[in-house]
Amino acid sequence: MAESLSKNAALVICAIFLGVVVVSSVYIIGAAPSTDLKSFTSFSEMEAFLQRGLSSGYREGYGIMMDNFALKAGAASTGTQEYSTTNVQVAGVDEMDIIKTDGQFIYAVSGHTVYIISAFPAENATILSEITFNGSYSPEIYVSGDRLVVIGNDYRIYLLSQLTDGISNDFARIYFPYYSNTGFVKVYDIADRASPTLVKDIFINGSVTGSRMVGDYVYLVANKPAMIYYSDPVVDLPSFVCNNITTTIDATEVKYVDAMENYYNFITVMAININDASQQPTTETFLAGSSSTMYVSTENMYLVAYSAYFRSFIVANEWSEQTLIYRLHFANEAITVEASGAVPGGVLDQFSMDEHEGYFRIATTDWTSNGTKNNIFVLNMNMEIVGSIENIAPGERIYSSRFMGDWCYLVTFRQVDPFYVIDLSSPTAPKIIGILKIPGYSSYLHPLGDSYVIGVGKEGNNLKLSLFDVSNVSEPREVAKFQLNCTYSDSEALNDHKAFLFDEQKGLLVLPVSWNSGRDWTYSQGAYVFNLTVDGGFVLKGIVNHQLNTNTSSWDYAVRRSLYIGNTLYTLSSEKLVMNDLASLALINVVELQPSGS
Repeated sequence: MAESLSKNAALVICAIFLGVVVVSSVYIIGAAPSTDLKSFTSFSEMEAFLQRGLSSGYREGYGIMMDNFALKAGAASTGTQEYSTTNVQVAGVDEMDIIKTDGQFIYAVSGHTVYIISAFPAENATILSEITFNGSYSPEIYVSGDRLVVIGNDYRIYLLSQLTDGISNDFARIYFPYYSNTGFVKVYDIADRASPTLVKDIFINGSVTGSRMVGDYVYLVANKPAMIYYSDPVVDLPSFVCNNITTTIDATEVKYVDAMENYYNFITVMAININDASQQPTTETFLAGSSSTMYVSTENMYLVAYSAYFRSFIVANEWSEQTLIYRLHFANEAITVEASGAVPGGVLDQFSMDEHEGYFRIATTDWTSNGTKNNIFVLNMNMEIVGSIENIAPGERIYSSRFMGDWCYLVTFRQVDPFYVIDLSSPTAPKIIGILKIPGYSSYLHPLGDSYVIGVGKEGNNLKLSLFDVSNVSEPREVAKFQLNCTYSDSEALNDHKAFLFDEQKGLLVLPVSWNSGRDWTYSQGAYVFNLTVDGGFVLKGIVNHQLNTNTSSWDYAVRRSLYIGNTLYTLSSEKLVMNDLASLALINVVELQPSGS
């Protein structure tokens, strides 16, 4: 047996070595793929297409690669008090988060539990009910009227076995881990907040990687590897179960672009009616490579898939990369993949994309054999490039971008922070109007009225807030800034815009901040509360800290989100919901978040 196992091990090592060699050859000479959408005519045609990619030299071991999609604060009113809403990119397109409010109740996620809290008035705040999801990770929520939607994934590991050569007993099986996600969507009727009722229960054989809510519908993206590898490749079609009814996506329903990829994923977009419990989800599925992020307008979803390719690597020593773009139109339950296209480079995040007056704009950084370069492309609804600015800030990369109407504000970084103002009023002839160079960089940009932009970033090791005046587009200015003076400081708002709370009318800015001071690197964390105005700049009002014992530190007490209802500021950590007076920051109440039975 030992000799047989050694022989197999040697064969595996040789196969891996040959695979690496072949992979390299794949990248020697390549061409930009066609972006025309096609449909498979049969399962066997799909299988042959996937095998073609497999035979190109890349084989994904025994596991599965999984991709994650990565996701203007507003205010609403119940008629009695104002309350803040999730900081979303597009008005009317909600994004899931770990906290929501309707002005009377707060719905918060901590660990595996969703809490429904009677939150107003703050003095009487109390937990009304809890919903716990054992085995899930990072669930997030939507709330609309009397509906609560919980979306997440269950992470599971299976052992798949393969018999060794020449041995047939069970003891000679080699077991390989198969990593699998099962996505779930659960819709609750919360007319009685103290007793939520499950009305729609959906399981998906893939990872939920992103979603948006428009009107009565949640539009969800699920990502599933197209092939499972252990002894022989197996094609497992995407499927879902809704209220005990199973639906499998047929191969002939799958759209694809004839592009050679290292590995493929089934990407399924699902429309879920959250108010009609009897309506089954509708889907649209396509086959693509590594999907990274999404942008959603009120009518279209744009999904981008990274697709590196190399041009005559040996002959011309030149290679590049590109991003495939898929546009899906949606209206209620109807979803249709309508167009696809491609642009050079890769996107940073959802704010690198935008739709405006019939055009799609996208900012990319292209990592080439000659260094980096940055670009802005304008595409029509057929995903054809109609205008562009290329080779912006060679040698640097995009750290943030924000499209606002006819304008794009772009930040690149290497040593200084070039802040670009780009005029997109003529889609076929975009142009750079103004440039400002200052130390540091901004990784999130947020509008303040029509003439100012807030930047959240870093200078050196410390968090830096900037206020840019763009009223004179040819001469943007940094008119105010706030910078921490610590050994090191950071903020979740640098990477997640939903951690950023801003209300222009109130002049209120709140974001979570962590910092280390002194040689002992003592860790501290809390919500920094600012008064921000054009005339006064950033004025720190105070810090809300959830951990009273400052001798020790725990991530469980790190503030992650903030919102307001009326004149009360609510801050959320894994352990607490803390309420402070919005004007004085005086403590009002604390609700401890401890799941029942823990």
